[in-house]
Amino acid sequence: MFSRILDYLNNLNARQVLMLAGIAAIMMFAAIYIFLTNFVKQEIEPVKIPVPVEQPRVMTVVVAKSDIAPRTVIRESMVQFKEVPADTVPNGAITSIADVVDCPAKITILAGDIITSRKLYKNTDQAGFVGTIPPDCRAVAINVSDVTGVAGFAKPGDHVDLMLVEKSDDSATANIILQNVLLLSINQSMDRSDFEVTEDGNKNTSQAVNSPTIATFALHPEEVLRLVSASKLGDIYMMLRPVKPLENYVDNINYKVVSANAKPKVETPPVVETPPPQPEPSKKFVIIQGNEVVQDPNDDAKSNKEAKKQ
Repeated sequence: MFSRILDYLNNLNARQVLMLAGIAAIMMFAAIYIFLTNFVKQEIEPVKIPVPVEQPRVMTVVVAKSDIAPRTVIRESMVQFKEVPADTVPNGAITSIADVVDCPAKITILAGDIITSRKLYKNTDQAGFVGTIPPDCRAVAINVSDVTGVAGFAKPGDHVDLMLVEKSDDSATANIILQNVLLLSINQSMDRSDFEVTEDGNKNTSQAVNSPTIATFALHPEEVLRLVSASKLGDIYMMLRPVKPLENYVDNINYKVVSANAKPKVETPPVVETPPPQPEPSKKFVIIQGNEVVQDPNDDAKSNKEAKKQ
């Protein structure tokens, strides 16, 4: 068969050979074009890589478990952690429970609210008057005057001793009932600087309070009862303590003054009650007529006893 093909080709003229070569060239070119097209298409086609879905970023913040009222000192049981989307977290959000414990709330914090630094006082001193009360004390106020209030020289933040003066008709007794007491406010003002600025704007620590009327102290609960009870017995005097007293506390002392015009008391002897007189027992007589006993009281008593027995 191969020989026949060669004989056929040898019998072709030059024009037929050229036509046959052209057809073969076209077929070869088409085959090469198809092969290269498929190869390049496979190389250029991008590889599809799965793109991961971006998860929203979260933050762990501190939120309130329940409603917290203003000026409430926050405890650990009032707050908890919560994860929220990072784009919803406000500025100043607290991320540690230790940063909110023992801090007073500045405003009402509702349950579930994110706690921020703007909603808290940094320390208890910023919580107003209640922030100045020591944790183990209570605030109690009494009436004072220019005399009992140390002429107004006692100012908020000072420490004083309290003395009770009891008066009777012809005597007076003074007792120190409390010592080293913190004065929280005077005349409803808790700012010491209110009484230290003069008209020219200079500080004057010796300036006195004008007409002190109410003094508020920080006392332990049992001391509050002692002071209030004592105020009903007499006048309470404030004694201003120095900055560095020689002794923080002195022994309980008292002093009694008796008026020179006091009349001596006449001691009356005690009245001895005498018992009431007892009635004398009635006398009984035995009547004898001749040799016979007409009436014998003893026999009547015996007969009555025998009758009762029967």
